Amino acid sequence: MTGRRSARRESRGQSPSRSPFFWPRVLMVLGAVVTVAVAAGIVFWITNMQTPAGAKCMTPAPVTVAADTTIASAVQKAAAAVPADACVAFSVSTQSQPEIAAKVTAGKDAPDIWVADSAVRVQRVVAAAAPEIAVSSLASTPGVLVGRKGEVPAFATWLSALQTPGIRFSDPLVTGSGEVALLGALSEVEGGRADAKALQATIAQLAQGESQRSGEKQTDAKQLEAVVSGGGLAIVTEQAWLEFAKTPAGAQLSASLPHSGSVSLSYPVAVTASGERGESLKKAAAALEDALATESGKKDLADVGLRPADGSKTGDQPGVGNVTAVKAASAETVDKTLKGWALQAIPFRSLVVMDVSGSMNFDAGGKTRMQLTQQAAIAGSKLFPNTAALGLWAFSIGLGGGTQDYIELDPIRKMDAVADGVTQRDRLVADITGLDQRTGGATGLYDSTLAAYRTVKANYDSRAVNSIILFTDGANEDPESLNLDQLLETLQRERDPAKPVIIVTIGITADADAATLKKISAATGGTSYIARDPKDIPSVFVDALLARGQ
Repeated sequence: MTGRRSARRESRGQSPSRSPFFWPRVLMVLGAVVTVAVAAGIVFWITNMQTPAGAKCMTPAPVTVAADTTIASAVQKAAAAVPADACVAFSVSTQSQPEIAAKVTAGKDAPDIWVADSAVRVQRVVAAAAPEIAVSSLASTPGVLVGRKGEVPAFATWLSALQTPGIRFSDPLVTGSGEVALLGALSEVEGGRADAKALQATIAQLAQGESQRSGEKQTDAKQLEAVVSGGGLAIVTEQAWLEFAKTPAGAQLSASLPHSGSVSLSYPVAVTASGERGESLKKAAAALEDALATESGKKDLADVGLRPADGSKTGDQPGVGNVTAVKAASAETVDKTLKGWALQAIPFRSLVVMDVSGSMNFDAGGKTRMQLTQQAAIAGSKLFPNTAALGLWAFSIGLGGGTQDYIELDPIRKMDAVADGVTQRDRLVADITGLDQRTGGATGLYDSTLAAYRTVKANYDSRAVNSIILFTDGANEDPESLNLDQLLETLQRERDPAKPVIIVTIGITADADAATLKKISAATGGTSYIARDPKDIPSVFVDALLARGQ
């Protein structure tokens, strides 16, 4: 029966019953096929991912890079070492830092990437599209003191080094070496290791000395050449010294650091575009950073006298050894100081107007007010180089004869100008010394102030900061002079933006009319100072001289 039933099923087209393992087997086969397919896909994906991107990157993005001579060759090698998958075609050019900064400021012919020598330089650029620092440091080099071998003294601080007579120091607005020395001294002041007023006076002298130079600015190499030929000391970067040491003349020199340590140039990388383009440039900058952080990149830096970004050095790398990093001064202090330098580097032209009324003979703690002012004025006269131009007036009611309250003792001349066989500097010292013999009478403040203003304006020098520095210990006592409102109105009316002349007033003791002096200075864009305590007269005098244009 069984055979017949089976035969009937087959004759009716019915299939014989399947094995209980049929569907599991089918599923196993399908699973194997899917597994193979997935594996093949993974292999294909991995293979594609591992294919050099250079094969995909048909057109690398062009990126222009500007760097100065100190680091350009190392940057060029780093650019060549950047992997192809970065898809960047670097073009590195060598330009001076001021040249690059000028192009970035103007927004014309600016590079995509700027390898600056310091963050301060980048931050001082004022442009419609401000550059953004993408990499904080590619390399570093500290500031050092260089002299002939055996002639480099030990200095406790950067300030003491800057105070050395004849120190060769470059413009901090132009050179990195000048910047690091100045920033080192500022850091010492903020850290309590140096005196702020002493640094202020030193900066004024150096800035005014800079104003004497004509032609091209001094490079580190030129400063070192001058040391070889003439002796003395120069402040340069370690990189400049090491490069110069490769020359026959350079073998005569050695370098040292102040005990306080040093500030280093950090060579940050700034991008000059924003948005999507800016983001791609940041990646390109990071690729340069990675290339210079390799052992090969560090060697390229060492070959040109630079240290890696962390300031370290290899055992066989020459230089000044380990460097104690000085804590950076605040950005506000740095900005204010560099602005002050820029102003003080402009030639100085001023008429000093001194009150010799009878009250200047009053006692001021063992000395008269006049004696303290004389001492301060003589000390102040030493702050300025030969290119500075100063003149001297004295005033009290009727001093000039009749209704004239002032007398000219010395016209405005350069400090090294010679008249009757005597330099202007020596004439000023002699006439200041004799002021105590002229004291007497009352204070003829307003007429003298206006006359001084008109005199300086009439002989305006467009190459200099033109100013009046006026000292008085009282208020106007001339009943026949113009009044305060008339003086202020006249000063404001005669003020010429194309020929600015400022009045800096200094009140001697609390007897001075502080409110009036402040108004007189403000009318011309100047500043007013009051030495309420007689012992403050010298320091206030120096402050006024140094800040005459701020």
